[in-house]
Amino acid sequence: MRDLFYPTSVVVIGVSTNPTNLARGIVFNLMECRFKGVIYQVGKNPGIFAGRRIYTSVMDVPDQLDMAIILTPASTIPAILDECGKKGIRWAVIESGGFGEFGEEGRILEKQVLEVARKWGIRFVGPNCIGIINMENGFSTPFPPIGRLVKRGDISIITQSGGVGISVLHLLANEGLGLNKFISLGNMLDIQVEEYLEYLIEDPGTRFIFLYLEGIKNGRRLMDVARRSQKPIVAFKANIGRSSRRIASSHSASLSSDDRVVDAAFKQCGIIRVHDATTLGNDLKILRLPAMKGRNIAVMSRSGGHAVIAADACETSGLNLVELPRDFLERIEAHFRASVIKLTNPLDLGDLFDLEMYARIIDETLARPEVDGMVFLHTFHSILEGQASRELFSRVIGLSKKYDKPVALYVSTDDQEVSYLKRNLDYPVFTQVVETIRALDLNRRYHEQKRKLESRRAPTVFPVERERANEIVDGAVAEGRDLLLDESLKLLELYGMRVVPWELASSVDEAVRAAERLGFPVAIKIVAPEISHKSDVGGVKLNILSSEDVAKAVWEMEELIRRKSPGSHIKGFLVQEMAKPAEEIIIGGRRDEQFGPVVLVGTGGIFVEILRDFSLRVAPISMDEALEMLEELRVYPVLVGARGQEPLDVESLAETICRISQLLCEIPQIGELDLNPLRVYGKGKGVLILDSRVILSPEGRPSLS
Repeated sequence: MRDLFYPTSVVVIGVSTNPTNLARGIVFNLMECRFKGVIYQVGKNPGIFAGRRIYTSVMDVPDQLDMAIILTPASTIPAILDECGKKGIRWAVIESGGFGEFGEEGRILEKQVLEVARKWGIRFVGPNCIGIINMENGFSTPFPPIGRLVKRGDISIITQSGGVGISVLHLLANEGLGLNKFISLGNMLDIQVEEYLEYLIEDPGTRFIFLYLEGIKNGRRLMDVARRSQKPIVAFKANIGRSSRRIASSHSASLSSDDRVVDAAFKQCGIIRVHDATTLGNDLKILRLPAMKGRNIAVMSRSGGHAVIAADACETSGLNLVELPRDFLERIEAHFRASVIKLTNPLDLGDLFDLEMYARIIDETLARPEVDGMVFLHTFHSILEGQASRELFSRVIGLSKKYDKPVALYVSTDDQEVSYLKRNLDYPVFTQVVETIRALDLNRRYHEQKRKLESRRAPTVFPVERERANEIVDGAVAEGRDLLLDESLKLLELYGMRVVPWELASSVDEAVRAAERLGFPVAIKIVAPEISHKSDVGGVKLNILSSEDVAKAVWEMEELIRRKSPGSHIKGFLVQEMAKPAEEIIIGGRRDEQFGPVVLVGTGGIFVEILRDFSLRVAPISMDEALEMLEELRVYPVLVGARGQEPLDVESLAETICRISQLLCEIPQIGELDLNPLRVYGKGKGVLILDSRVILSPEGRPSLS
């Protein structure tokens, strides 16, 4: 992949003498960025542009070529690429549009392009993109004439939108941040986003990576690659509408929208997700500072009002304003002119005008072991204090490095001075108090999550009766249906999960005998392939106390089914013990198109989709992740014994989540799954599954017609 970014000779194909010709912009950018290689031009007609000859064929170029940058009509690309192959070119950037994004004719062209590329072993970027940039050697191929828009730096960009990519370049330029490499993905007909990401993770010039994604083709591979990164990866995932248009058949599928899966996946592999340009800029700035290793923060402000705003923001963000020693605060107060301010944290230095003293205070504050980081809010007049403030900022930068602790710097001054500082300070500058605090908390959360990911246990693989489980699923697949209730419960038992005792009865007499064996009270549930929601058709009876009532319940149920669901084929009646009351939880999952099996846990019961108290992860998951999922629930304080209540068996609940994760990974025919409700009992008393639905994916249920 390095050859893609470091060619020594390139040919720009599609250049003409026409002033409106787009390919001329590519040549302009290569020249403006001082590309350290040889540039050739090819066009339909001969001529001269930028002092260089325009050849009419790649074959006419006298020298060997490393790279072709192509911007010609889509219909010409297969033949041009074939000519490049004959010339010995093995890398290309195809910026032309008019392929798969334009319908069937374009998709046919894509197949032709791929056939030619594979014939010659050509790897290519695009098509339908604006190219790539490498600031290290001036290799800049976009056709918009952007020139030296941004300085060289250590941020690399992978974007599925050329326009968004250029907007991010403007953002970097405005914030004084520098670019290393830029890739506009286009249609990703050949090289995929994960390949670029793998390269940038190893690239010495790249320290930070930004992704702009509108679609994800292979979510699991993206996660695998991102997990290996020691560099921060920040991603903006747009196009967040639900990609699956089918109606969800289960609670799990209804709750776990595609965008929630993206959130979970990014969290699991350490990708930082942003939703707007302001957050993106703040994240790319704050992650340059040393890691904030805890929540304890000190705030130093020249304005009392800003100090109050900062204190509120710290509380909202979950940062602790550390208590500073009284003798330390009194030493600072001794330098005040009027002694009208009683210092606390935040340090309100409105009565102190000695900027040298500011540096000494920051030095002594950072030296304190209980302080994990600082926020310095500095308001100044650039004409009166501009130079002194710049010198102070240089001291702050040095102190942050000395103590290996972040100091988030907020400035309030005129726009010209702010612009100068952003472009020349080589240190993040913030201009909104609340955003400064949020950014510092992002620094803390990123490094905390990174430590968790590095220390996380591998997913446990439980011993299960997988062969028998497959037999159940294969039987349903052969009949073109979902699992029946008894099959679903048996499947869970084969995977080591505890289900409320049950028996399947095929008649009234069998139901009575089953109830007598299990012991009263019992529940009775209809089992029929056509009935998914049993309660809706009167297919559930609870708290049955006698044999006579069992017989009556079965007769009534049969009559109701005949009326409400006349086409149903009743397989039998599931007789269950009535479980003791306990906290109800739902565990479930579904198969996501991009990320594969996804597991979900949340507050259970009939209001699960109203309460929407749930957490999800991409499977497989470890016990650490299962426990983390539970901690994210609003009901978690109840699970661990809020207000003197008995703690519940959280460990057993987490283990059940992990077993469901394993089930979803090992039996790919499962499309959706619900355990609802599952009851959680006191610590050491386990969990009990009352009901389950297993829906096979459409691919797993072939038509029998």
